[in-house]
Amino acid sequence: MPISSDFTIDYVNKRVYHSSGTTIYTVNALYSYIMDTFDELVQMDDTIPMSAQTPTEYTLINSWYMDDVSFKYLKTGAVQTNGWTSYNIHILTVTGGTYADPVAGDVGKTVVAGATSIGPLLAYEVTSVGVSSKWWVRDTRGSPAQIGSAVAMTITTGTGSGNTSVASVSGENLWSNIYTLGSIQEGSSQQIYIEQNGARIFSGSEWWPEGGSGTQHIDVLIKVKEAGTEINGALITVYLRHYPSGGNADLYDHFGIDLTTGGRNAVPLATSPDLNNTTAQATVSGYNDITIAFVSGTLTYSTISGPFTNLESVSQAVSGATGIFLKQTTTTGAGTMTLGNVVGTFNNTNVITGGSSGATATSSSTLTEAYTMAKNFTQGSNFNYSVIIGVATRVLSQLYEYLKYVTRIGSTFTMYPTATAQGGAITHTTKQGQLYIRAHEDNQTSPTNTYSPVKASPFGTFAGGKFFGAQGVWIENMASADVQNYQLIDSGGVTRTPPNQQAITISNLLSGDRVAVFKTTSGTTIDKAMYTAAAGNNSGNSTFVVNEAIPSDTPTSGSIRIVDVSDTSATRETRYTYTSWDGPSKTFSGLSPTLDRTYTSPDDTVYIPYIDTTAGSTSASVTVIYSSDRTILVRVRRKTSVAILPFETTGTFGSTGYSTSAIRTTDTIVT
Repeated sequence: MPISSDFTIDYVNKRVYHSSGTTIYTVNALYSYIMDTFDELVQMDDTIPMSAQTPTEYTLINSWYMDDVSFKYLKTGAVQTNGWTSYNIHILTVTGGTYADPVAGDVGKTVVAGATSIGPLLAYEVTSVGVSSKWWVRDTRGSPAQIGSAVAMTITTGTGSGNTSVASVSGENLWSNIYTLGSIQEGSSQQIYIEQNGARIFSGSEWWPEGGSGTQHIDVLIKVKEAGTEINGALITVYLRHYPSGGNADLYDHFGIDLTTGGRNAVPLATSPDLNNTTAQATVSGYNDITIAFVSGTLTYSTISGPFTNLESVSQAVSGATGIFLKQTTTTGAGTMTLGNVVGTFNNTNVITGGSSGATATSSSTLTEAYTMAKNFTQGSNFNYSVIIGVATRVLSQLYEYLKYVTRIGSTFTMYPTATAQGGAITHTTKQGQLYIRAHEDNQTSPTNTYSPVKASPFGTFAGGKFFGAQGVWIENMASADVQNYQLIDSGGVTRTPPNQQAITISNLLSGDRVAVFKTTSGTTIDKAMYTAAAGNNSGNSTFVVNEAIPSDTPTSGSIRIVDVSDTSATRETRYTYTSWDGPSKTFSGLSPTLDRTYTSPDDTVYIPYIDTTAGSTSASVTVIYSSDRTILVRVRRKTSVAILPFETTGTFGSTGYSTSAIRTTDTIVT
């Protein structure tokens, strides 16, 4: 069909508009059609609607008008306007008053502002059915002038009506042309989509290629300036994030571009099958026990009832504010709390309640905004991160697929990225998962910390069984098998690798077995002088300080055995449990029971078994940071039914860990 069958020229109202068909034409085809039409003698009394500056840049001139919908049927060229200023063409926002949506039959009829006839309605867009609409009106008065706010608008013999909510605006428009290129997976219902001004435009109603066979690349015109004002600085981002409902997703891609200069603009995209993302959406959606928390900031509290649960939801009933708990500095008295994903404003006098723990804290300040918090690997140094992800003991392959799922096309999963505005103020916003790119962006003239995006998967990639986090992303509480299968980048852009955590596992046990694994000096000789007591370890203390550095392969919690060298009785050695230890202060904390005597420095000695417990299942295990090979002694004993002969073996805890199976030889003599 010729273009003349699909595009109509309205000489009375100086409109060119798409009237039928689905064919998409080049702008040059439209321009050529107009030039062919207006060079006829009968047209010599009409002004020409369009001019060409280059084969890909065109201008609507002489105040001719074309509506937004018509531009959907054009490609391969940019169009700007000339003659829409000085209120020759108005844009009106109409709502309130005696409101009614315009209808197609209203186009071309006279718009009346109050009692003043303005000119024909050129186009309209219903922005909220029965509530508001946008009108484009040509001002045919001798002296066009702005229409004020709160003016009653009607259409002579038409339907649309209402009051202007703001004064009319006027100015030139620009539709820039973009086209995609590159190697992308074709077919399979892929959909390229575009973000403009923080939202997916034409969401779900994109007219460019979708599904079926053939190319999925696009060639479209996008409005980037309206009434003389650029829409978000003429910036857009083009996405391709293909994740079919049945699985077998692609690696994602996106590309941001500034369309200020108009013209024809290439958008490179590259996608390929993601062999680590094959699971169906219905399955991956069930991984929603994974928590994604963006750091929002800190507030102080005057009192607190106890420990909150890590990554639980919190709320403040009076203010209605909600968030996710990330950290508290104390469990009693006053302190500071770090929150993520904050919605609303926490006030400075009311109670904050934990959604699962039931713990409470009375806030004593409003939120001080921040975009990072300190996190550290076991026994490692603190570094800042912006997104804290709780993996809920899942394997990292499931985490990866879930993070792809919540950032796929169509995902409305709420993200809470931050930005540093000009002057250094931190701003928080929300963004749909399908539009999420990175955790933090610096928008100052001289950016100080704009995070590098990971296009293939915004939170990080997965390869060779290992998760590689995007900048500022921290992960924790993954399956024990994956405690080393990841690599992170802190908020400062420095790569961080977890320590070599290895397990010591004793299997073939029964509940009630006594199990111990000791470091040895040689053979079966237990090293009972790993440390010497420092001064001040007094009776009743719940801490114990040693003189020597505590090695990194010390269990984070467990048992501590202290030898009172001067005591020659059976009570010279006492077994306590501890809940934590601190390297710089050389202190074991949380002792239970508290010290039963005062220990002498430096005579009394201390040693820490790897395992020192009563088995609760068929195995006993501890995971520690490997620092160097250690010779060890393993003992398993049981007198209760069914009693066994004491099992004992030696071995070496090395860089790949240690495991052994206890030999259970029944003791037929013991009673």
